[in-house]
Formats: sequence, C-alpha cells, structure tokens
Amino acid sequence: MQLTTRTEYSIRALCELCFSEKPISLMYLAKEHKLPFKYLEHLFRDLKKHGIVYSIAGSKGGYRLNKLAEEISLMDVVNAVEKETKIHSCNPKPDFEYCIGETCRFHFIWGKINDHIENYYKSITLANIIEEI
Repeated sequence: MQLTTRTEYSIRALCELCFSEKPISLMYLAKEHKLPFKYLEHLFRDLKKHGIVYSIAGSKGGYRLNKLAEEISLMDVVNAVEKETKIHSCNPKPDFEYCIGETCRFHFIWGKINDHIENYYKSITLANIIEEI
C-alpha cells in the first residue's frame, strides 16, 4: 500500500487541527501548508464522511477533529481518503498474466504483508504523529 498525496496532505491538515482549539478553515490550511485548496476540499469531504472531522459553518467556522487524536489511526485516514488500501492483491480477471483467475502461489504472502502493514498503520495515531513533529 503506497501512501499517496491524499494521505500525506490529510495527515498534515489533521495535525494542524490537533494543535488548534478553534475551527480551522480549509483556506488557512491550504495557505499555511502550501496545499491545493480544491484537493483539500475533496479530502475533507471524505474525512467528514468517515467521521474523522466535522465542519462548523459561518465566518468563524471551519473544521475540527470529530475524535481525540489518540483515537484516529493512520489506517483510519488511509481508509477514508485512499481508493486502494492494499499493497498488492491478486487480480481476479481470467486473462490476467499471473493469477489467471485463480489464487496464485503468492496470494498468501501478499495477504500476510497487507495484514502486517494494516496492523502497523492501525497502531499509529495522530497523537503519535504530532509527538514526532
């Protein structure tokens, strides 16, 4: 599972929310972290849909974390913003070059690697990340 800019930008923005007691606007996040505003809009729509953030309307509105930083794992963020969350999966298509529609000999090892990575990502919280930055 490769972490894309979707996860990277989300983590940067979420860490900023951890440091603030007030709602933070996407415009502020975009300017402060030099991130594309429209991209943040899409990411925060996904983060809100997954219950990681909530929005407050109005001139003093913005976004806040919906949970404590200790309760939001890297895996939660990955699941919210990434389209693919596995490093590799056997292709079920019958004409695929390697697996030919059946479980290949590597299927088990890819599954084990995915499980280890997922467990590691689940063990890292936003609180852990902000301790390191």
